[in-house]
Amino acid sequence: MGESKANNLPMVFLYMLTLVIMVGCVPAHFRANPQLQERVQPIKTVAIVPLSVKVYQLAVGSDRQLMNDSTAAATQNVAIAIEKELSRHSVFVFTPFPSPTAILAISNDLAAAGLKDELEDTQALFDAVSASVLLHTYEPKVRDAPDQTFPEKLKNFDYSLGPGVQRLAKLANADALLFISGVERVPTTGQVAGSIVGTVLGSLAMAALTMGHIGVHVPTGSSTTLSVALVDATTGAVLWYNVFFRPEIYGHYLAIPQRAADMVEWVFKDFPGSGRPTRNE
Repeated sequence: MGESKANNLPMVFLYMLTLVIMVGCVPAHFRANPQLQERVQPIKTVAIVPLSVKVYQLAVGSDRQLMNDSTAAATQNVAIAIEKELSRHSVFVFTPFPSPTAILAISNDLAAAGLKDELEDTQALFDAVSASVLLHTYEPKVRDAPDQTFPEKLKNFDYSLGPGVQRLAKLANADALLFISGVERVPTTGQVAGSIVGTVLGSLAMAALTMGHIGVHVPTGSSTTLSVALVDATTGAVLWYNVFFRPEIYGHYLAIPQRAADMVEWVFKDFPGSGRPTRNE
């Protein structure tokens, strides 16, 4: 599933955008399956699904354009940070997901030839599940925002990618899969200037708007989101999930190595095996 297929999932990005605005800049807390402790015991090897990191330029209205150079830089920064971070977690053996060529060399599974599309489809499914997790298990942090949380979903965190991940895990010879998804929305230069002016002259603008004299548009939606999930290879159950949001009027957060490293360190700080609590809070 390439960029064209990704555009077929507008509601996923709409949910993510809405939730970034709702949650604000406070990092969210992790979510865990009620049986996490028991279900991670048999896990020895975790395959890292190819990173899905995208940087988009926000345009007028709801349009967005993929920024290839920024996406490549952000992907590299996140990959380096994750490699360093996972080296601190000795409970599991982490392995990169093998390439289709490597799999075909050792497997008679002809379907492996379509592995790239299968991985991208599964990543899109993860993004959709992630949007649902955010919508229904994290409370909004701003006044009058709609609360669509389901207490039962938080108490019994039972999200799943389905048994279809079994084949991927088998090809990777892994007991679990690790999904990492990052999306950054970067404003144009004009939008940044508008945001700064809106911040400095906020009170004046609001007064003028009230009197109906002028209209000031302060763009919203510029943000960085990084979500991570440990998925059981047998059932597809999401055993552990964490996410970090950061509204950012200047953008390019993941494109800065140290900032990307800080975000990765935070999102993995309660990862199973880190010695920290593993219950929902």
